[in-house]
Amino acid sequence: MRCKRYVLVRKVPFALVLGALLAGRLPVVASADVFPIGARAWSLANAVVAQSNRYAIFNNVAGLAGVDEPSLFSSYHSHYGFEGLHTLAFGAVVPLHEGLTGGFSVQRFGDELYNDLALGVGVGHRINWVSLGIKINYVQVAANAASLAISRKAVAVELGGIARLNAQLTLGAHLYNVTQSTYSGETTARLPTLLKTGLTYEPSQVLRLSAELYKDTDYPLSLRTGLEYEVVSNVFLRTGIATKPHTNHFGAGFLARQFAIDYALHTHSQLGWSHHFTLGYALEKSKKKALE
Repeated sequence: MRCKRYVLVRKVPFALVLGALLAGRLPVVASADVFPIGARAWSLANAVVAQSNRYAIFNNVAGLAGVDEPSLFSSYHSHYGFEGLHTLAFGAVVPLHEGLTGGFSVQRFGDELYNDLALGVGVGHRINWVSLGIKINYVQVAANAASLAISRKAVAVELGGIARLNAQLTLGAHLYNVTQSTYSGETTARLPTLLKTGLTYEPSQVLRLSAELYKDTDYPLSLRTGLEYEVVSNVFLRTGIATKPHTNHFGAGFLARQFAIDYALHTHSQLGWSHHFTLGYALEKSKKKALE
């Protein structure tokens, strides 16, 4: 189970951590989908591959094509209450032309002992009922000690697509590390390759259901499901369930003029609770209302 490996990092001698890094046993958190970005996504068990909003710069770059307002957002994620298991992230999204939106992302996981950093630039383009996107990421992982420091770098490409099947149903797919990139240096360790595909169903303007299949080539297939309901105007309640590992997810969101505030928590049966917070700001207010 991948999540457990991060807990072990905090409990074993640094030499073992360093050896795992050299052997390619420590996956890259910031560049993959181990700890995704955005409190809204976490509250839905990260079943958001078929959704379009500002957070698509992290979750499925094709979803940027549905964004018609320039915006900024930042996220903080604290995982399982362990020191060093936290993620900071920032994103910016800018419409470039009708149906064409670009975005920039940066995120950092870890602390001075072990950390990884990912910088990404992506674009999403919509043509009729289909949106396509591409994103290029620069990834760096590092382990640091008083007598030794190691850093590995890589470039990863991701592709995404979203298709509007009808007025209520949307299909999405996303592939990370299309080129099977490996890290620089003597090691031949490669970045993980991740595939997500899923559906979003909107039976009404206040209800959204989502389901997603997630596959890391090194781990079993996982199923994710989420539900979002607008209880009153601009106030949202969310929940979700994921398998392998089994996790339960809960959250809430609030829109106030050009601000969006989201909070989520999820629980792991063995590792405990995690907390997620995201603050978004639209530089220009969108003319159309969306569940964002």
